[in-house]
Amino acid sequence: MKDTDTYRSSVTRLLAEAKKELMADMADRNIGALVWNVQTAGFHYIPEIVHHSPDKDKTRVARITGLYAYEGELYLIEEDRSGVSVDEFYDPSTEVKPTVVTLTPAKAAEHLGDPESRKGFTRQGTLEEWLTVADCYFEALAE
Repeated sequence: MKDTDTYRSSVTRLLAEAKKELMADMADRNIGALVWNVQTAGFHYIPEIVHHSPDKDKTRVARITGLYAYEGELYLIEEDRSGVSVDEFYDPSTEVKPTVVTLTPAKAAEHLGDPESRKGFTRQGTLEEWLTVADCYFEALAE
């Protein structure tokens, strides 16, 4: 049992450190949120997590469409539940649909608001799931 507890503790620390480094990278680039179109991004891995409902004994697979740094926390943006997509950040009559949209911290807060009060924003996910999302983040930056 001690080995299991040590492993869990190590994973928890690694996940916290990975999120911290990802938020630092976003801050260095003046990014408050990054939203991508999974269908056109051509990621090597599909960013998904297994989401566990805090109120019900249910789990579901949530596809992730971006990251949002808000008040010192990093949130995953769920593709179908958040209502957030690249579609809301361009004018289809004059612009080509983007694959990736970045928002400054101020614009992210203006458009996305408090993620705790909205559906489709989560901090859940395993270390492996967050590493996949981090990989997608860096691939999205290269788009």
